[in-house]
Amino acid sequence: MNNLANAALAAALSLLPLPGLAHIHLQPESAQAGQVLDLALVVGHGCAGASTTALRVSLPAGVTAEPLAQPGWQPVTGKGEIGWQGGPLPDHDKARFVLRATLAADVQPLVRLPVIQTCGQTEQRWIDPEAGDDHPAPALTVLPAK
Repeated sequence: MNNLANAALAAALSLLPLPGLAHIHLQPESAQAGQVLDLALVVGHGCAGASTTALRVSLPAGVTAEPLAQPGWQPVTGKGEIGWQGGPLPDHDKARFVLRATLAADVQPLVRLPVIQTCGQTEQRWIDPEAGDDHPAPALTVLPAK
């Protein structure tokens, strides 16, 4: 192929949706045991065309957290989970929902934070245990404390 054909192909491929971008991700992706940090859940879409109206995050052993304020959203706390309700976040808009987390000194080296994304009457469950699954839970790699 010539350079013009390669450029056209690359441009066309860049417009295709990437499956990896359809998930909820954590930023940062790693932290140290014993650390207090702000973790952002990055939400890139709603549920099958519907706007996001709530997020719930289950807190695994060794992690405590509180939801930080998000304009237009109400923080929610409960036993073993936190979240936000309100919005809405339109289907194709991206947003960061930040939680202040404390990692115990003996927390597991890989922490999964299962998320339930609500879009009106529909729920998307980001709870699968493996990164390659269809609906993986966001994961945090935990490094040893300094």
